[in-house]
Parts: sequence; C-alpha cells; structure tokens
Amino acid sequence: MKVYPAFLALEGRPCLVVGGGAVGERKVLDLLAAGAAVTVVSPELTPRLQELAAAGRIRHLATIFSPNHLEGMFLVIGATDDEATNRQISAAAQAKKIPVNIVDAPALCTFIVPATIRRGELTVAIGTGGRSPALAKKLRQELADYFGPEYINYLNILGTIRDMVLARRRDQPDNAAFFRRLVASNLLELLRQRRLETLAQCLRDLLQEVLPPSEIQALVQEAVRQATAGMGEEVEV
Repeated sequence: MKVYPAFLALEGRPCLVVGGGAVGERKVLDLLAAGAAVTVVSPELTPRLQELAAAGRIRHLATIFSPNHLEGMFLVIGATDDEATNRQISAAAQAKKIPVNIVDAPALCTFIVPATIRRGELTVAIGTGGRSPALAKKLRQELADYFGPEYINYLNILGTIRDMVLARRRDQPDNAAFFRRLVASNLLELLRQRRLETLAQCLRDLLQEVLPPSEIQALVQEAVRQATAGMGEEVEV
C-alpha cells in the first residue's frame, strides 16, 4: 500500500473505536494520548476501558456496530475479531468518506496506523505500508532504546529556546543556522550524563550569539529547571 505520511491533529475531535478487547484498548489509549474524544462501540470492555468509561474519559455504547455510530466521527478504527463486522465498518466508513483503519487488514483501510515511539511531544513513526507490521514493531523496539526519556527534556529545552529567540528576532536570516548549531551541540549528551552545570555553560556560550546577557540567564535557568524535571535535583546556575 502506498501511503502519504501525516500527523493528525485530533484534539477534541470525535473518533470511534469498534471493539473493546485488548487491541481496541491500545487504540483507545493512543487516541486519548492525542487528545481525541473517543467513543467505543462494544458489548464488552476490558477492565481498563471499563475504568475509562466510568471516569468519563471515553463514551461507551454497549452494543454491536451500526453504521449510525459513524455520524459526526472524524475517523474510525475497527478492532474486532469478526471479519464480517470489520468489512461492514470499512464499507460504511468509506461510504461516508470517513478515514478508517481496520487492524491487521490493510485492504480494508484508508489509512495505516504506524508503530510509534513517544517521548513527550517527540513522536517517531515507523510504517511499512502494511507489508510487515512485525518489522515495524521490531524497528520500534530498537529505536526506543535510542530515543531515551532524556529526549522529553531535550525537546522542551529546544522549544523554549526557539520561542524566546523568535520572539526577539523572528525575521533574522541567521536564525535557521543558529537552530542547527543548537541541535548539533552536545546538549543532549550533557542531559544524558546529567552534567547540568556544564549544560548551563554550553547554553550561555550558544545563546550569546543571539540574545542579550539579561535574557540569557533567565533562559538558562528555565532550561536547567526543565532538564531537572523528574530528577528531584536543584542546581544553581
């Protein structure tokens, strides 16, 4: 299957999952992580989905699938173990021009859900066009070791710096070159090693190219605060 890779903005959008088993649970959790408003159609739910329904995190319709359940939906995921039901879901969704994914049935899909690695706002997606989900899973496991939890704080620091630099000098032609130098620096390795005083000095050296001293210290303090988030450490910089 030839596909066009994209990241969908699902915040607040109504999404339907048909199937309340283990596979459906995984799909629901992924959609919730993206901020979607999730409805689950299934006579039964896993204990985790029952908890989410009881807490009002998802809407549960304890029935079998009907095309009427598609009304107002932004996308649909079929996660049942019944082939006839999955075909019905796919046909009904496509008739209404609603994007549909049927788990492990690429021929019934209009979009493929990639294997993903999430580190805060960093998302790494791996797709094989439906040819080998097993390979996508293997690659995800390998890349998960490379993209460790330090990437959460690393991306937060990069984003904070970018926001401040652009707020002060948005139209400067050398901004792009500065951001490239920033990601080419050893900030990530310093985070991994928790060498926070050295990280602070590295930031000062980089930021003196683009910001006045009065703003650098405040930004460095905020970056180190983000770097220590979850570590239970305080470092004077």
